[in-house]
Amino acid sequence: MPKVKTNDITLYYEIHGEDHPETLILINGVGQWHEAWWRNVRPLAEHFRVVTFDNRGVGDSDKPDIPYTIDMMADDALGLMDGLGIERAHVLGHSLGGGIALFMARKQPQRIQSLILASTLYWGPQVVMPSPRAMQLLQDRSGDPLELVKNGARVAAAEGFETRDPEGFRKLIDMRFNSQQTPNLYLRHSQAGLAYFAADYIADFVPPMPVLLLVGEHDEVAPPANSEAIALQWPHAKFVVIEGAGHLFNIEKPEESNRIITEFLQSQ
Repeated sequence: MPKVKTNDITLYYEIHGEDHPETLILINGVGQWHEAWWRNVRPLAEHFRVVTFDNRGVGDSDKPDIPYTIDMMADDALGLMDGLGIERAHVLGHSLGGGIALFMARKQPQRIQSLILASTLYWGPQVVMPSPRAMQLLQDRSGDPLELVKNGARVAAAEGFETRDPEGFRKLIDMRFNSQQTPNLYLRHSQAGLAYFAADYIADFVPPMPVLLLVGEHDEVAPPANSEAIALQWPHAKFVVIEGAGHLFNIEKPEESNRIITEFLQSQ
């Protein structure tokens, strides 16, 4: 089982497409782990050396039961790069992973070849918070575990995903139960970004690298207004909305998502 020691923990990672010269690091959000990229890794690995890993608190990485922060998790990811000997990489962060990717770019911009912020929030006072039902699921993990996971999948995808793609819906359920994450550690993830809305971490940063902002049209967890606000602050960024998809657009619309990501990275 491949693992790397970074900071005070050990992270599990996987590498796909090792023969490619350029590296793409995929960073998950709240409650997700490396299996969440099951519809993306293989197509992306046809063009890039793709690194997936489990953030602290989930999957096969260490799970300290302490408060988590985006700063801390960005240091984890940069430490993973150090441990794997990756000097520079494209970085794609989804949801909370977008905050992690942002802070990697703020800390060590010379190491980020390009930055993709997917389904993420505006890290500052212009944030548009999740819908009430999404917020409820993020903050309250009581009740029947199966119903919690099913409701979470329904909120994270556009309406009707369960019937349009029953195989994908079942995979989301199975994946969540296999994530080795307790309800308490899920809350550690969901609370990691709470300290980042008072100061404006978008407006006070001018990314020196190319940026792609990706969001699903019907995202309730990180509403599209967040990406729109980031695009206004970073006019050089490319902004793309995936129509007919929600927060998990990369799972709902994998072919379109993989194409957009690949074309953006290859254009740099």
